[in-house]
Amino acid sequence: MKILIVEDNPKLRDNISKFLKISGFTSETAYNWIDGLQKMIWNNFDLIVLDINMPFLNGKEFTKKLRTSWKIIPIIALTSNSMLDDKLEMFELWVDDYMTKPFELKELLARINSLVKRKMSVIEEKIVIWKLEINILKHKIYYAKKELEFSNKEYLIIEFLVRSRWYPKSKTQILEAVWWELEENLEISSTTLETHISTIRKKISRNFIKTIKWVGYIIE
Repeated sequence: MKILIVEDNPKLRDNISKFLKISGFTSETAYNWIDGLQKMIWNNFDLIVLDINMPFLNGKEFTKKLRTSWKIIPIIALTSNSMLDDKLEMFELWVDDYMTKPFELKELLARINSLVKRKMSVIEEKIVIWKLEINILKHKIYYAKKELEFSNKEYLIIEFLVRSRWYPKSKTQILEAVWWELEENLEISSTTLETHISTIRKKISRNFIKTIKWVGYIIE
């Protein structure tokens, strides 16, 4: 398992690299987005730990560039900004997880392991439901052979419900699976989840995700 650490703080960069080595991971480090992009071109990485507040080109713009060529590699964003709007913006840019500085290295390791397990659990390449095709490896969704545009969280909601089709999932289960936190620790309310599901319905069909009163949501 090889991880790229893009962080302009040399002390934090080295600490993360040493800790990951002790934990059994191989890592490469980069001090800015140019160095990071060059490492991406010449190496195959399984996950990226990315500082958002870098000089010259910040992590948000770097993420946009990464996602043009590397659509499915997991990214954990690091930042000193704890504002909810900033977190939501990062998730919309296809970041898989988000940590606010300062943080414990053990927690970073736990989040890396969670993303690695999720990546390794992808067995089906695609799932087809009526005219809808969910390509899990490419993180793309097609309706009648036409690609539909979804944000990161919208896609993850669809994938989670599709993998469990015929079995309803509660709001808590969806929040835990998609936002990678226990509901009681989330700053994101269930209203945000409902907004995401409403947007998905508008893009596909009003009946695509069904609401089961007092239970949750289901794709049949």
